[in-house]
Amino acid sequence: MEVPGRRGVGRPKKTWKNCLIEDMRAKGDCRQPFQGGSFFDHEGLPYCETHYHAKRGSLCAGCHKPITGRCITAMFRKFHPEHFVCAFCLRQLNKGTFKEQNDKPYCHGCFEKLFG
Repeated sequence: MEVPGRRGVGRPKKTWKNCLIEDMRAKGDCRQPFQGGSFFDHEGLPYCETHYHAKRGSLCAGCHKPITGRCITAMFRKFHPEHFVCAFCLRQLNKGTFKEQNDKPYCHGCFEKLFG
């Protein structure tokens, strides 16, 4: 897929083959090849799906994968509904029905046992 250069600068069209973002966790560039030549465009730059969602703030805090469907926002983070779980018993939580301790969510029962 081609992305045009900036208008008025006289730059030729550029063909993107790899994700160009610097992945700080991997200490280098992602360079993941684009499958079938398709990529995610964010502010005129090409990204793999994971880095596109990271830029947009739509990665799940539980599994670190892109959220494309339903989403729970809690503790200033986003989760797939099935990944928003009690940090102790791992049962799925619903927004508004949990307690927080040390930046971790707990169901009411586990919170009382551990901290009550």
